[in-house]
Amino acid sequence: MRGPGGQVRVRAFVNEYAEANWVSAQIADALAGGTPPTEILVLARTGYTTEPLQRALAHAGIAHRVLGSLGLYERTEVRDALAYLTLIQNPVDAQAFRRAIGSPRRAIGSPRRGIGAATVTTVVAWAREHHSGDLITASAQAAGLDGVRAQAARARLIEFGAALQHVRGELGAGRSIGHVAIATVTMPGGLVRHYQHQRDHTPDPDRRRDAERVLEDLRSLCRAGQGYEEQDERATLTGFLEHAAGLHSQELDAATDRRITVSTIHRAKGTEAQAVALLGCEEQLLPSWRSLSSPDPERLAEERRLFYVAATRAKDQLLITHVAQRGRRETGGPSRFLAEAGLL
Repeated sequence: MRGPGGQVRVRAFVNEYAEANWVSAQIADALAGGTPPTEILVLARTGYTTEPLQRALAHAGIAHRVLGSLGLYERTEVRDALAYLTLIQNPVDAQAFRRAIGSPRRAIGSPRRGIGAATVTTVVAWAREHHSGDLITASAQAAGLDGVRAQAARARLIEFGAALQHVRGELGAGRSIGHVAIATVTMPGGLVRHYQHQRDHTPDPDRRRDAERVLEDLRSLCRAGQGYEEQDERATLTGFLEHAAGLHSQELDAATDRRITVSTIHRAKGTEAQAVALLGCEEQLLPSWRSLSSPDPERLAEERRLFYVAATRAKDQLLITHVAQRGRRETGGPSRFLAEAGLL
């Protein structure tokens, strides 16, 4: 009905920043040429892959909404991790303390550490009375807290506080935001330890897959912290937390129809646009490293279908990119799907 079809272009870049700047320039040209913002769609396998582009679009003044990527900041476990980081930055934040001390959770309302709401209230009051409100110090010194009778709860409070004191020391020593994020999520009794145990010891395959998804989300959060700092020499933990909060609120306010859309492939099913850019078409990303390491060929087949979904969102123009380095690490090179599609 529409003739021989549109254009497909494949471009290689040194790193994700060169990729983001080029795609942003292409989008600016398309908008200047009269393409409606609602007819421009940017896709990637993971939300983390789109973050350099989000910054490039913001720098260029191009209005955009983000789907999928910001879902990362909506997820319970990532919000838990951000609560830990918030508490490190502001140890008198009782709300962050309540969330952090109650995670990871075995089930909603069931803190893994066995520290209930009454104990938390006692610690908050004790911190305000004896430690200028510093909840990290109060937890680390819970041996002197009379209001907690259970020795197990007291021991877990001490472990929690001591671990956060260590991370706070790392931050004070000038360690990077990425390093602080990694140290936070991998602390004893924390998020990574819990979900690694769930992944490795739970007989339910659905729960194992969910645990692996959570671990990948936490890795994405740590990489996001690293990427944020690489973009700003004066980056601070406070700035990163504000950045994450801003992304979260932007997703919740995504109703406008005068912005281009940035999305993960999964969230783009059923969507079409005149111009589509597919970022990060690389081995170990699309297809994912999990599918490449799996003995089940269906995992790779599912990734191939995902690539097909992405490519067929474009009505007129399809831009596909891959980079040599992402997050300062060598990628696996161009995706095998590009060769299979006759594009390399």
